[in-house]
Amino acid sequence: MCEGSFAAVARGLCERPLEDYLGSMFSAIVLDMRLGIDFGTTRTVIAGVDDGRYPVASFDVRGEYRDYLPGIVALRDDQLVFDAEARDVLLTGRGSALPSIKRAITGLTPEDPIPGLPGFSALEALTQYLRWVRSMLLERSNFDLDGSTPLTAMVAVPANAGTRQRFLTLEAFRQAGFEVLGLVGEPTAAAIEFAFRNASAMSNRSPKRYVVVYDLGGGTFDTAAVSLTERRFQLLCARGISRLGGADFDRIIADLALRGTGLGLEELESAKQAAILEACREAKEGLRPASRRLLVDLGPVDARLAPVLLDTPELYAACEPLIERTLTMVDELFRALVGRGVDPEDPRQLGALYLVGGSSAFPALNRVLRARFKRKIQLAPQPHAATCVGLAIAADSDAQVFVREAVTRHFGVWREADGGRDKVFDSIISRDTEPPSDEPLVVERHYRPAHPIGHLRFLECTDLDEHGQPSGDLTPWEEIRFPYDPSLFARESLDALPILRQDTPLGEDIVEVYTHDSDGTIAVAIENRTRGYRRHYRLGALR
Repeated sequence: MCEGSFAAVARGLCERPLEDYLGSMFSAIVLDMRLGIDFGTTRTVIAGVDDGRYPVASFDVRGEYRDYLPGIVALRDDQLVFDAEARDVLLTGRGSALPSIKRAITGLTPEDPIPGLPGFSALEALTQYLRWVRSMLLERSNFDLDGSTPLTAMVAVPANAGTRQRFLTLEAFRQAGFEVLGLVGEPTAAAIEFAFRNASAMSNRSPKRYVVVYDLGGGTFDTAAVSLTERRFQLLCARGISRLGGADFDRIIADLALRGTGLGLEELESAKQAAILEACREAKEGLRPASRRLLVDLGPVDARLAPVLLDTPELYAACEPLIERTLTMVDELFRALVGRGVDPEDPRQLGALYLVGGSSAFPALNRVLRARFKRKIQLAPQPHAATCVGLAIAADSDAQVFVREAVTRHFGVWREADGGRDKVFDSIISRDTEPPSDEPLVVERHYRPAHPIGHLRFLECTDLDEHGQPSGDLTPWEEIRFPYDPSLFARESLDALPILRQDTPLGEDIVEVYTHDSDGTIAVAIENRTRGYRRHYRLGALR
């Protein structure tokens, strides 16, 4: 996308009152079908594009309007149900239920069975959930939509999401009937929303060069530094924890509430666990900065459990180790900025530490962050909706926003070494690599193999140790067997064949071409150029 009248658009938006900027929640809105969709751990939130405004969708659920759709999914009578029906299954235990479809699919391949929903793969379950989201938009939202017109959307993914999760998300949205413009990291989308609320940060005279987004959702934590210079949104670097969010605070509240009852959360049946955690989440969201006590009433879940009053200082102290884990990621992020030409010691260059995500309003979190970052802290006016509004702005062709994201995880492959027994890790794409402007990132490997078969085991990770070996959060990819020996080209399966090193190279020229696309997915083309034989792979699926 080009830059053009970016500053004028930003000024125009920020001069409007907040109510006009977001639009009336309960009025019908005519859209050009461009949307920003934040598929979150506990909530899916959607914003639309309406003549320079970016209203958040609200939905009619049993006569009440709500500006999100929950991520809860349940299996009842061999059918998937959602929202209120799924919640009924969750609370009664009369069926299988998942409090979060997003958290359940994290780390799975599209074909993997999804735990808790027997008979459904990750792709099937997510696609059905998104089809329900689409039907709610068309039939029960405040958006005036024509079901015959495709819904075009910019979709969010966690900044540290791996290739597998990105592909699964992208494919499910497409199969559900959405036309996907692209995938944008959640913190980058929030930074776009921040800039449009703070036009002065984009001024050529401003010393502000970047914003750090602190995004704590229901199940994931992301932090990212996004450039504000030259009116471009460029992800400089990102860090994150794939399984840390508000749900972990809910579990701490549950453990404290059950203390003294003789019952442990893990000892209860799964349906009762889920109901208790849901009650704790609702209690947590009622906390305010001045709250000294938290009332947790688990009586509706189990008549044996009396209401409990928790002291908030004790609760916040129990949550502090989790908060410190997020701050470790923030500190690592600031250290990484030095290599991107940013001085993290200069407070004038930092526009803000911008808090977004449904769990970022947790008072314990705000106390710790304000003690460290003081006046640089800004809480988004709508923390749960900041990402989807930023996505809608990115989807708006008239806004003329330019978005570019750095690689957020290391990507490499384990290869055969001597005798086919030892393995060597080859790092293909490094984290924080900046892709070329408006083009995919392409990396090639050329070699002459010493084995008849290439057994390639792809891997993504958040870190490499001092020896270049993968560490941190590891995500195995699919394994690929490619025939180097021409006599094996016609074989359907190479799985049972031994991989033995030859005394001399085979004399075959092999080229691997890796393409890191703008949506974060990676395609691999392997070619025997000596014989003109070639195969294409994407996330392990042969094409």
